[in-house]
Amino acid sequence: MKALSLSELHACSLEILKDIDSFCRPRGIRYSLAFGSLLGAVRHKGFIPWDDDIDLVMPREDYDRFRKEYVSDTYSFIDRESCEDCYITFGRVVETRKTLLSGLQPWHSQKISSGVWIDIFPMDYVPDDHRMYMHLYRAMNLQLYILRKARRYNAGYCRGLTLKQRLRLTLRKLSVSMFKKMNPSDMALDMVETLRLATSAKTSHFGSLSCPDAPKYYFDVSLFDEYVDIPFEDGFFPAPAAYDTILRALFGDSYMELPPVEMRKTDMYKFENIYWL
Repeated sequence: MKALSLSELHACSLEILKDIDSFCRPRGIRYSLAFGSLLGAVRHKGFIPWDDDIDLVMPREDYDRFRKEYVSDTYSFIDRESCEDCYITFGRVVETRKTLLSGLQPWHSQKISSGVWIDIFPMDYVPDDHRMYMHLYRAMNLQLYILRKARRYNAGYCRGLTLKQRLRLTLRKLSVSMFKKMNPSDMALDMVETLRLATSAKTSHFGSLSCPDAPKYYFDVSLFDEYVDIPFEDGFFPAPAAYDTILRALFGDSYMELPPVEMRKTDMYKFENIYWL
């Protein structure tokens, strides 16, 4: 099998994005480019050259519509609420007809095949009191830390693993650890249900706590009242009209400046390889 180059990965991801866009627009499902993908759209009019994925966000009500209604002739949607073999607490649209992910796979069991994907993160209502928001963030971050440990010790054998990778995974499973006794599927569902319960009341702020790696994604809901189409590669895709405010909060006032050369690195192949079938 031939591994995808970074440019080929970009091309495949872009096709998934176009499919999501063509599904969401006529149905009025709100979504937008997010995180590094939003930065790439504004600064590079496409991918950050060394980035390896596309991230989207949706208000929770739109996310719930998408996860229930999305159909595609080419791609499939997975999250923990729709599939018990999935160990992630957000959504993912995956391509499995032309590409195959091979490596140590902590995101789902070996019963699921995966190729190139796009992640979709729900935005939930979070407390208006920032101190209360930080308490919630820390609680969810702790759950995520434990879940990641459990996923790591219960990672499945994906097709295409080298002998060295299989031996490493076997030794990990045999090691003495409290985490290998945990069920990552149950833990992921617990985390999703905890988040839904904690964010059920409408407030004036959105947060993205389904994968709480950093507390910066805390914004006034009004910033997502209006969307504009901005260029991304060979198309135009939605972004909040207030994207400058959002990018400054996430990346600082100098977000249009390129980072030092030594920091322009991709995470591609850090955990896995993606091959053409």
